[in-house]
Amino acid sequence: MNFEMIPSERKRISQLILGNARTLMIVFILFVVVVVMTTDIKLMTISSLKDLGTTFFILLISSYAMYVCCADGGIKNGYETELYRTCTSRFDDLKKKVEEVALTRMNDFCNYYVDEELQRMRMHYLSVACIPYDEYMAKYVKLGNKEIKELTDLTSSQKKQVRKANSVRRIKLTPKMIMTQGRMFQTRSVFSPAPGTMKGIAFGVKFFKMSFVSVCMSLIALDVILEPSWTVFAQVCLKLFTVVINGFDGHKDGYNNITIHTVNYVNIQSSLMQQALKYVEAHPLTND
Repeated sequence: MNFEMIPSERKRISQLILGNARTLMIVFILFVVVVVMTTDIKLMTISSLKDLGTTFFILLISSYAMYVCCADGGIKNGYETELYRTCTSRFDDLKKKVEEVALTRMNDFCNYYVDEELQRMRMHYLSVACIPYDEYMAKYVKLGNKEIKELTDLTSSQKKQVRKANSVRRIKLTPKMIMTQGRMFQTRSVFSPAPGTMKGIAFGVKFFKMSFVSVCMSLIALDVILEPSWTVFAQVCLKLFTVVINGFDGHKDGYNNITIHTVNYVNIQSSLMQQALKYVEAHPLTND
């Protein structure tokens, strides 16, 4: 975990809790193993599946609630890191410069960037086929697959690369996408998936994983070998374990959503604003 910007007292308490939590989890896991080794484990039969519903939904709701609550804590800790504050401060500074110097030219820059990116992506395929870009634009860019197949001046491998180059489409890039912090996502974009999109994916995937685990945990039943009290305790420990683990996963995913996904996304926006400033400086408007 990265706690650079959390106030010293909160940082000390957070590290203490996490450090002790790891130790407690190790002890907890070892204890559960001992309990399980002293009991007979079995799965519930079809006749007892009527009890599955209640157990399943209790586990699922508890696990997901624990995940969401701890994810919120991870997000808050992520917001307080030096990494996040630095990248957003850089974004704000560059946005002010763009608004002062290059705001009216942002559409020009976006069009320029889209054209350059399209050329770079197509050249990735054309360079393998040793086809100059000018020749490609003059002869092949508008051809369909059937027309490319009928060409006699290209080898089969060159035709394949031309098809790949033709399949590349222009990205979508607008001034709003660059200057609205941490937002906007397109199917093909210069940006990585938006932080909100990544958060939604993580929460959705976790829900399905927890549904599966909850079913498995609901099916587990234990019959005691030594002491009757061990059975209930072992079942509780096994099922509680999934809830606790989901809490740790939630904190990690929430923290990573800020320190990885959001930071990377905002850094790309900042980089584009820097390029926009350079573009305006290199391409000043001329009075006719």
